[in-house]
Amino acid sequence: MGIFETFGILLGSIGSLYDRGGWLLLLLAGLYMLWEMFRMYNNNVKYNSIKWVTLSIDVPKENEQTLLAAEQIFAQLHAIYPSITFYEKYFLGKEILWFTFEIVSFGGQIKFLAYLPEQYRNLMEVAVYAQYPDAEIKQVEDYMKNVPQYQHGKSYYEIWGTDFKTKKEDAYPIRTYKFFEHQASQVIVDPLAGILEALSNIKPYEMLAVQYLFRPADDKWKEAAKRLIKKLKQEKPVSSKSNAFTDIASGVADGIMDIPVQGPGPDAKPKKQEIVPLSMMMHLAPGEKDTIAAIEASIGKIGYHTKVRLMYLAPKERFVKETRTQLVGAFRQFDDINLNGLKPDTKKTWTGINPKVFGPIEKPFINYLVKKRKKRMVRNFKSRKFAMGSKPFVLNIEEAATIFHFPLINVKAPQITKAESKKAEAPINLPI
Repeated sequence: MGIFETFGILLGSIGSLYDRGGWLLLLLAGLYMLWEMFRMYNNNVKYNSIKWVTLSIDVPKENEQTLLAAEQIFAQLHAIYPSITFYEKYFLGKEILWFTFEIVSFGGQIKFLAYLPEQYRNLMEVAVYAQYPDAEIKQVEDYMKNVPQYQHGKSYYEIWGTDFKTKKEDAYPIRTYKFFEHQASQVIVDPLAGILEALSNIKPYEMLAVQYLFRPADDKWKEAAKRLIKKLKQEKPVSSKSNAFTDIASGVADGIMDIPVQGPGPDAKPKKQEIVPLSMMMHLAPGEKDTIAAIEASIGKIGYHTKVRLMYLAPKERFVKETRTQLVGAFRQFDDINLNGLKPDTKKTWTGINPKVFGPIEKPFINYLVKKRKKRMVRNFKSRKFAMGSKPFVLNIEEAATIFHFPLINVKAPQITKAESKKAEAPINLPI
């Protein structure tokens, strides 16, 4: 059979399928595509109507607050989670908004920034001032506004960037700040110390930034964690369904069991009844029990859909590849072998690709992907759109406060911008 005959048979089969109702499938597929285009258009219109502001947040040099203060900030900011109806979501383009916290180093000078819808500015200020009364918050220009879109061969700068993802499913928590405390001396090691050191160790002509995107999550993510807990406990499924039929059948079975039957004899040994436990929790190793306890504690707190994004930017002739290694390595401290950790998304966002088989043959394709990823990385960093980049993961407020908070008093990074003086209230006896 020739290729043309095969192609003719294929077309005939498609035509036959179309005549037998296949046109309905095509119609439904077309309507679904139109619906998605309509929904995306509404979302873009709604997003473009939002006014976003950039806030610079400086805390006092003598910051004696613990990381619990940062956790309370995230708890308070969760109030931006709205109740959205089906009509508002799919016809008006309304969606759950988000905000970002960003740590940016301009030549070693570190700034703590927040990027959020203007309508939530008061909420942000109230949440920060409640925990850091002497903080200074002021609106500034978006630093990414002056960064032109990346064009390979034309841009004056070179770029590296990546998004992060979790090593395991979201139900497993990462290592949080409670594990950074020395039990004997009761001294807390700041989880951000390594990140801040990497950010401060760059040249005046370089920029290095960490961008955290947070969008409040409902409690649906906890259902997967509960199923995982049952799996780790090796619990037996218990049916809670009961109806008239099962009740009658159970009664008949009990009646039959009560009918006396001739036994094997008085000297026969009674059979041992095998008891199957509903859970293997008592037989698990200590490490497995600790994992279950950590997951159970994690779902006791509210959560955020989260994205973490890094970017390094420098002039082409002064671009240092090793700079990325220092920052990526600093995120390894959130790893726990028995729980979870963060790792770069090398498959989709890392702006560098190594050949898989034979470099010279793969090079043109690799170069194309690298250019595309670099351009996309700058665009994602500038827009902060939550739908762009890697898939988000869920962190509870304790985990969120671990990966982003304001530096503790024992952090010695010299170039962190901090409030120089404390604010004081006016005297109550001032003449009016």
